Amino acid sequence: MVASVNSSLVSLLTSKGQDATGGGTIASAAKARLSPAALRHAAASTGAASAAQALETSQRKLGSELRAALAKAGVKLGGAVEFSVSGTGAVDIKATAADKAAMQAFLKADTSQPSFASRIATQARDALKLSGSIQQSAAISQAAKAGKSAAGVMSLYTSLMQQPASAQVVFSLSASASTLSYPGSLTASA
Repeated sequence: MVASVNSSLVSLLTSKGQDATGGGTIASAAKARLSPAALRHAAASTGAASAAQALETSQRKLGSELRAALAKAGVKLGGAVEFSVSGTGAVDIKATAADKAAMQAFLKADTSQPSFASRIATQARDALKLSGSIQQSAAISQAAKAGKSAAGVMSLYTSLMQQPASAQVVFSLSASASTLSYPGSLTASA
């Protein structure tokens, strides 16, 4: 995948008549960070916007069905319960002690197919995938704009993609609403 992106970047620069032999922002590449503007622009692209819309629809449905199942089971949340999933797959539940215990007991007793825990994990995986795609598009765009040569673009792109992943998906559920947030997106709520 990276090879095809690299080839595409070199082709883009060559077609614009830029020097593909070196120079540019190689020295400053190590200090580069993805800009919020580049992330917003990448998130607004047609493909990312379409995928974000699908995630928002899925999140709304999951939040609504989970609230209905909790009500049917007699579980009343006192506040918001946050399910966070990191890029490494680590899952954390943040809530008051009572809400956390109630949610863990509910998820353990859940017999629906697919289970709510599975649906939350699938949603998180899809959001992490979209987030990675948005970050890659932002890195390509930012590198293409800032690089003064093919080598500079490649160096900057490589540097941006090697930054530690800060991706974390948070699905938050309360008695009246739910939200989904992930890097590179606006928070979708229902």
